[in-house]
This record gives sequence, C-alpha cells and structure tokens, in this order.
Amino acid sequence: MLSKKSVTAVIVNYNSGEWLEKSVTSLLDSSMPLTVYVVDNHSRDGSVQAVRRIDAPGQIHIIENKENRGFAAANNQVLSEVESDYYVLINPDCTARRETVEKVVEAMEHDPGIGLASCLIRDPDGAIQKTCRRKFPTPWSGLVRTLGLDRVTRNNPVFANFDLGGQAPGEGVEYVEAVSGAFMVARGAAMRDVGVLDEDYFMHCEDLDWCMRYWKSGYKVAFVPGVEVVHAKGGSSSSNKWRVNWHLHRGMIRFYRKFYREKYPLAVMWLVFAGVGFRFLLKSTNLLYTSVASTFAGKT
Repeated sequence: MLSKKSVTAVIVNYNSGEWLEKSVTSLLDSSMPLTVYVVDNHSRDGSVQAVRRIDAPGQIHIIENKENRGFAAANNQVLSEVESDYYVLINPDCTARRETVEKVVEAMEHDPGIGLASCLIRDPDGAIQKTCRRKFPTPWSGLVRTLGLDRVTRNNPVFANFDLGGQAPGEGVEYVEAVSGAFMVARGAAMRDVGVLDEDYFMHCEDLDWCMRYWKSGYKVAFVPGVEVVHAKGGSSSSNKWRVNWHLHRGMIRFYRKFYREKYPLAVMWLVFAGVGFRFLLKSTNLLYTSVASTFAGKT
C-alpha cells in the first residue's frame, strides 16, 4: 500500500525568493502524504519567513544553516538523519503536479530494482528540459560538447549529445544512465546501501555522481513519463552566475577524475581537463560580455 510508505521531501534553499513557497505548496498538495524539509543555506531574502507562514502543522520542518554549505551537504543533513521509505529531492524553483510523487513512487514499488527515479521536467513554457534524461558524459562526449560537434552533425550517433531530453519519451518506464538533480526520488533502502550525496561537489554534477554510484551498486535509475515537474531555472542558481559557472566546471572535473582516471590514459584525461577549462573560459567570457552590455544598456 502506497499510503503506508513514508515520503520525505528535501528542498535546499538559497535566496530563492517566491519560488520556495511555490515549491513547498506544490508538495503539500501532493496526492501522496509527505513531509517537507527545507534546508536553508543562510538566505537573506525572506524566502524562509514566507514558508513559516504556511499553515501545515507537522508537515514542514526548517533547518537554517549559518553558512552556504552547498547542495549536496545540505541535502545530506536530512538524508543522513531522517528515516524514510522514499526521499524526494527537489529544487526550490521546481513545482510538482499533484500526482507526480505518487506516480514515481508507484513505478518504483512495481520494480524493486529501481533505486533512483525522476520524471518529465519542463520549462514554464512547456518545453522539455534536455537534462531530464541523460547518458553519462565521457571524455569523447565531453569533447563533442565542447567543440559543438553535436550541433554540426545532427542525428549522427557518433557525435550525439549526452543529454536526451530533446528526444520524445516513450509511454513506459525507461531505464536511463542518469536523471536531473532538479527532481529525484530515491529509495531509502537503496540509498543506505549506495550512500548519500558526495559533499565534495558544492553544486552541480553531484546528481551524475549519485546516478553512477546507484548503477555501480546494482540498482537501476529510471525515468517515469506521463507525470512532470515544472522547473523555472530561477531561484538561487541565478543569484551568482559566476559562482555557478565555476562550481559547474569544477564538478565536472571531479566527476571525470573519480570515474574515468583509471580507465583512460593520462594524456586523454589531461585533454579532457583542458577541454573543461576551455569551456569554462568561454562561458566566463560570455558572462562578462553580458554583464558589460547590460551595464552600458542601463546607462543609455
């Protein structure tokens, strides 16, 4: 019986503004009973105060950190201390449909081999986000992404993008290499075997790491179509794009080193690191150009 399964939702917040309240409210409206934990990484925008005003006795718990501990460490504060049959990790700028959590848990109950699952993730305009279903990035696919070969040679599997969200999903549950950390449901028993998130990732790539570890531990990662969350891509990630860019590329280097350095020659790994560094510089340059252009536009 699904009604007898305990479900704990975790939202890590950092200056997410009105998005946090929307996310919490959507979870409280879930067709499956659950408890919501908000782990706040020292926000100063009043978002936590807004959640405190929600009338839901016993369903909302707030943990306030005195510093920004990052996404993985903040989630682990709940994952390590709160016993639950299932854990829902959801970004503060995500809202879930009423039946989303129940349908994903139902799919996992039907297949005990599924340790981690997600569903369709859409932009507010309805577009499917490309990262909701993914393959693991490899040195080759990382080079393809850096050089933009996936855009030049479309429909060629040799130069395929490792993000699969652009492909239309099927009707049944699909086993995929990785899902997006914007919304993940973890089976508690499997997580206690696999372990919690790797805190050496501050933000970004810890979801890829977790998916890899689930597969390596003998569990499946699943994508459940037919239900969805809406991810606004706003909130805390947009508050400091320079910092996000740094941690994204730092996390990718950690992922490659952790899972591929014993598999590939040193020369290949150095080429990968150089490619990640090059992509970081490209994005940093674009951020600088955008910032300068915005400044001049504001003065005219």
